[in-house]
Amino acid sequence: MDLNQLDERLKADCEACASLCCVALAFDKSPVFPFDKASGEACRNLEDCGKCRIHADLATTGYMGCVQFHCNGAGPIVTRDLFSGSSWQTQPHLLRPMMEAFWVFLRLQEQVLLLRHAANLPLPESKQKELHAFLEELCPEDGWSWDKFEALDHARVSARVKDWLASLRDVLA
Repeated sequence: MDLNQLDERLKADCEACASLCCVALAFDKSPVFPFDKASGEACRNLEDCGKCRIHADLATTGYMGCVQFHCNGAGPIVTRDLFSGSSWQTQPHLLRPMMEAFWVFLRLQEQVLLLRHAANLPLPESKQKELHAFLEELCPEDGWSWDKFEALDHARVSARVKDWLASLRDVLA
């Protein structure tokens, strides 16, 4: 996979997302969030249209946690690819499956990000081939579908990527 394409897949695109971070993620009142919010509860700043009413002022209104958060493209993948642009906001029955897929893709996209960084290392050819095999598995050329998502053993691939990344210590030492 071309690294520029990979960088595109890792971009957060709030316009292509169903505000999943604003509903799926929980947070506690702290220096970076001004109130408690449970997972599955829409943020009080989320408007009915799906936009954050204070987005331009997040940093100055106590929401540095939102400013610092990056989904690495998980939200758009779930919304656009798995749910074909549908949203829990207009179809409330989608809330639970969208949140569950979002949580999985947050982890998967973190793995992709780590692999993206590993692609910059001076890896031997065998490790480069393994890297590209992981990227092909985690970034299907024609995008994600619900069937591909259900067929992927998320925990297994994450464990394999973690072990592979740890193996780089021996190769690069």
